[in-house]
Amino acid sequence: MHQTDVMKDFEPSQSISTRLVTPDDDQFLRRVYKSSRGDDLRGLQWDEDRIDEFLEMQYDAERKFFENDYRKATNQIVALDGEPAGRLIIERREHEIRCVDLSLLPEHRNQGVGTFIISTLQSEATAANVPLRLQVIRFNRAVNLFERLGFVRTSETGTHFQMEWLP
Repeated sequence: MHQTDVMKDFEPSQSISTRLVTPDDDQFLRRVYKSSRGDDLRGLQWDEDRIDEFLEMQYDAERKFFENDYRKATNQIVALDGEPAGRLIIERREHEIRCVDLSLLPEHRNQGVGTFIISTLQSEATAANVPLRLQVIRFNRAVNLFERLGFVRTSETGTHFQMEWLP
């Protein structure tokens, strides 16, 4: 990813890069997935072993869903100074750019990394003159980030918001 004019006021303190996911990344991707989910289950007083087992099943189901429904998506590792820090899945379509997933490990959240990545995608959407769309779990704190970056809610389900940003 390269810094663009849209992000001229944002200077990341670390080098942010991406690379394609390899089979060797599976354990890391599971860790990222689990770190971004489960808080709702803890709120229901589930014990950690049960949460871990449930999230393992959910990770496998999500991976199969992505493989089937987002066949043209680019599945990438987000790296900070060369060290894996998260995951980014993007599907570039004729009439939209779809951010399928953006997840960062907890220690890399709230440092501007997500803002940098989304701003880069917004620049790409502007250049292609297509909307940038995503889906986010309703209770996810990232909803505030997306709204701050100009996304609007276009629809919602009991669990998710569909959000869109127009160039």
